[in-house]
Amino acid sequence: MAEAMDGPRVENYAIQGVTPGGLERTMDLGVRDGSLRNLNPATIAVSATAADRLGVRPGDRLRLTLGDGTPISPTVIAVYERGLGFGDLTVSHDLLAAHVDDPRGVVLIAGTPPAGLPTTDAASLAETTAATNAEVNQVAMALIIAFTAIAVVNTLAMSTSDRAREFALLRLVGTTRRQVLRMLGWETPAIVAVAAVLGTAIALATLTAFSAGMTGGAPHVPPLGHLGVLAWGALLAAVATVLPARLAMAARPADTINTRE
Repeated sequence: MAEAMDGPRVENYAIQGVTPGGLERTMDLGVRDGSLRNLNPATIAVSATAADRLGVRPGDRLRLTLGDGTPISPTVIAVYERGLGFGDLTVSHDLLAAHVDDPRGVVLIAGTPPAGLPTTDAASLAETTAATNAEVNQVAMALIIAFTAIAVVNTLAMSTSDRAREFALLRLVGTTRRQVLRMLGWETPAIVAVAAVLGTAIALATLTAFSAGMTGGAPHVPPLGHLGVLAWGALLAAVATVLPARLAMAARPADTINTRE
């Protein structure tokens, strides 16, 4: 970690040390401005997000304080796009090695590594990390969806059951069960449509703010994934409305009127 001065504020940024030799074959940072050719203990590369926040570009000096309290002022030589995957600050390994507990880190080698050297191929490392993160995200998303589904079903089922007296009155004045269910069949899609519009708007506003703060761009929402969430929500709404309605109309209308206040 490194601390950077952003006006009166002090911000923490993830920093990584790399070996400049052969860097273009072991790591693709997505350089947007400048070049990594002159990366040495006196220079630094900065992610686009950090560069925008700190107001620096190639040629500027960046005042930093490393994790052990050592102040440095390297010259920015490059701005790169892939800060989320590789960290916001990239310096020479020689600069960072003297200020960390374990300077060995992870060795990335393009091609066949020497025998006996504990190395990690860049592609394998990226694939393993991505798979681990994907599993964690899927478990978290599954829990969120499960709790949301329980809340939706519980709310709709209770609200429908509470209308038992209303259904009984409709049946006493001549409305059939099929007509009551048809009425609910129109109400449910209307509720789902309103919920879909409001939910999409709230989620889009939140994602847009988060994405703008993290990457400076717009969020990516997979169309099929979005439609799938809406479809499952509509299915849950239908089930949580029809089944309680049938149970509420199972008794004779007169009995329902007499037993409920």
